[in-house]
Amino acid sequence: MNARYTLGLITAALAPTAAAAQEPLPLGSTTAGSLMSETPAEYTVELDGPGFLAVVLRADSPDDDLVLVVTDDEGQVLPSARSDSDLNGQMGAEQLLVQIPWGGTYGVVVEQFYSSGAVSFQVGASFLATPLAAADPDPDGKPSGAVALAVDETHDDSIDPAGGDGWDWYAITAETAGVLTILTRAVDDRQGDLRIDVFRADDLREAEEGSDQDQSGVMTNESVTVDVAAGETVYVKVAPSFMADGAVAYRIASGLIGG
Repeated sequence: MNARYTLGLITAALAPTAAAAQEPLPLGSTTAGSLMSETPAEYTVELDGPGFLAVVLRADSPDDDLVLVVTDDEGQVLPSARSDSDLNGQMGAEQLLVQIPWGGTYGVVVEQFYSSGAVSFQVGASFLATPLAAADPDPDGKPSGAVALAVDETHDDSIDPAGGDGWDWYAITAETAGVLTILTRAVDDRQGDLRIDVFRADDLREAEEGSDQDQSGVMTNESVTVDVAAGETVYVKVAPSFMADGAVAYRIASGLIGG
């Protein structure tokens, strides 16, 4: 792993996202909630240690389409922590069982999907504390530990979900305004299936752009292009593709066309 981390820069950039949650969500009970249009309802859950967090969501109206998400304290969605399954054909019926690797503050987010206007719902959570869910921290597995990648720089790395290295974060700062391209390529012909997503500093939950194209038929080859302002830092997440497993070695690079 590259040891150059952008801790001071990212701490400041993440402040709006980390403070976005609105109210605590009690464990062991349900509570009534509501949201309006595109503004999600956000809750916090304080957990003392590792375990499994179960969250249940039910819209009051069967016609309201909702999405349920669980995030860490920096706003990124945890593994297998997004539900839009419409249980039993009900668009507002969602539930999750999420592995919590260590104690801290976590977010529960309720969003609308293909709906508009005011929506009311019931949401609740419970927690099974157990060391079975524990995991060692991944140094670059959170935006605050993102590796600083300069424009035009290349960097070789790998991910290995089974070994505790679920994904890698990078921070790229554009000195001038223009079009920024980020790409990944296989290393030494050892290809594996991955995807890359680009996030703005004020929203680490929803990607601005993403790629899982397997360019030229190579599962490691991905490319994303975004417009950037002068001095703007964007965050790049390199993660396994859907249903992919095993270790993946890759090379990441970026380039900027000013204008």
